[in-house]
Amino acid sequence: MNSRFQSVRNLRIWIFAVTGGMLFAVCDRLGYMLQHYGSIWAISENPWHRTVFHRILLRLPLNILAVLILFLLADRLTEKTEGGFRGLKAGSAGIWKRLTEKRYGFWLVWFLCFLSFLPAFLGGYPGIFAADAPNQIGWTFSGWLTAHHPLVHTGILCGIFSLARGFGFSDNTAAAVYTVLQMAALSGIFAWIWKFLKEEAAPRWLQAGTICYLCFFPFHGMMAVYTTKDTLFSGLFVLCLMQVYRMCTAPRAYFDGWRGVLRGGCCFGLLFLFRNNGFHTLLLCMPFLLIALRRYWKKLCLLVVFLLLIYQFYNGPLLKLTGAEPGNAREAYSVVMQTLGRAYVAGGDIRPEEMEVIRPVLNEETLAQYTPNLSDPVKNFFHTKAFEENRAEFLKIWISIGWRNKKIYVDALLNTTCAFWYPDTSEEYLEFVCFDIEKGNPAYPHVSMTPLVHAFYEYYTAIGTDASFRRIPVIRELLSMGFYTWLMVFSAWYVCYKKAYAKLLWMLPFWSYLFTCLLGPAALLRYAYPVMLGAPLLIFMMQKELPER
Repeated sequence: MNSRFQSVRNLRIWIFAVTGGMLFAVCDRLGYMLQHYGSIWAISENPWHRTVFHRILLRLPLNILAVLILFLLADRLTEKTEGGFRGLKAGSAGIWKRLTEKRYGFWLVWFLCFLSFLPAFLGGYPGIFAADAPNQIGWTFSGWLTAHHPLVHTGILCGIFSLARGFGFSDNTAAAVYTVLQMAALSGIFAWIWKFLKEEAAPRWLQAGTICYLCFFPFHGMMAVYTTKDTLFSGLFVLCLMQVYRMCTAPRAYFDGWRGVLRGGCCFGLLFLFRNNGFHTLLLCMPFLLIALRRYWKKLCLLVVFLLLIYQFYNGPLLKLTGAEPGNAREAYSVVMQTLGRAYVAGGDIRPEEMEVIRPVLNEETLAQYTPNLSDPVKNFFHTKAFEENRAEFLKIWISIGWRNKKIYVDALLNTTCAFWYPDTSEEYLEFVCFDIEKGNPAYPHVSMTPLVHAFYEYYTAIGTDASFRRIPVIRELLSMGFYTWLMVFSAWYVCYKKAYAKLLWMLPFWSYLFTCLLGPAALLRYAYPVMLGAPLLIFMMQKELPER
């Protein structure tokens, strides 16, 4: 009986290794073709890799072997071992226990994480003041408040800058104050990640590895000093992951009383107040949670209603009270813009009568601005009002053009999202800089990076702006957001192999969030940061045993 079970188990691991290897080989070769040829349909003169299908077949044995080895390694790591470490000396285990099981363990981890951010702060004082922050403040101080960026985050930024200017401090000082407060908040969330793993009895190798990862992974320090909304959003996303996990693994305790529901409501509400797609992430998860937790449907429905009311208040009465202009709906149509733009630039089949419908929304001049990995050049000239007046006809034409230009549409979608799922992409970056735009306008913030420790500045510039790590094998992949998408895929595939299908529900927020990102304007590292920050929880979910029913 045991030998029969073992043979079935071996057969099962091979089936999953082969299918998983095929999946990774497809992603790897598609990404390679996009990086080198700009299209997955390119034809080579070499008969061994003439098409992308030949290339996938050649890469398949290596990928199957890699998945098989990773399955065996994951099996080894998920085995029960005394104390969480195999072969750990008693003295080392005792030191770890004394450090982490005292009352000050949480505060110690908080302090260590905050300390780990200081090199980025000292090397890039007063922080990475780039991306949206200058416009958030400049637009607001100029009299134009818009919900294009989260009002909560805009309010925090403008409040700090208003106070600093009121007391006669420079904009650099204001930016430094915001950065230090954000560092404190993010390091506190990092400590909560460790505390969660400790409370859930995660193996000590994972607890210790998580602290090392949170303290030494360079993008954590850079994001901690980055004055974009994505930093706090990412921390809130991880807190929401903890809520979903506890909701699914201990529903009776979670829904007993109102404490769990209120905690979840606060985390979920703050999530979408810092990014619109936070709401869409939760919205995609809710039907599955309602099915899985149908015994507790009343309180779960109340939670959903509460979140919907907050969202409606935020996008309705609050905008009127503050005089804020609603965000432009064009942000949701990047896929439409990129596919049409590529079809036009590539000489696809777009008929004159179809162009008559498209032109009021996207004229020829705008379509010609198509950029494979960024929708902004087209999006900035997208006429939302004209689109909304003729939405149904426009989308019908878009689908018709896509039916005749399938390969072009596929290339357009893959090029825009490539950096999210291909670890060897050269297009992702996180610049270690400050933007000082509208220099003659006193309403705009004027922040300049003045490093206090030049060695730290050179290090983070090499990591971020110059992306020098791309010349180092293995390190290149570990610092790539595509690697963390592959980790998501592997984790889901592994739990399916182990028949632990309930764990897919724990991991669902990762997938729903990534889906919203794939529909966005670009694949930027700050967009993928929630997945990167949540990686320790993903590993924990993969190795955690299912609770007994």
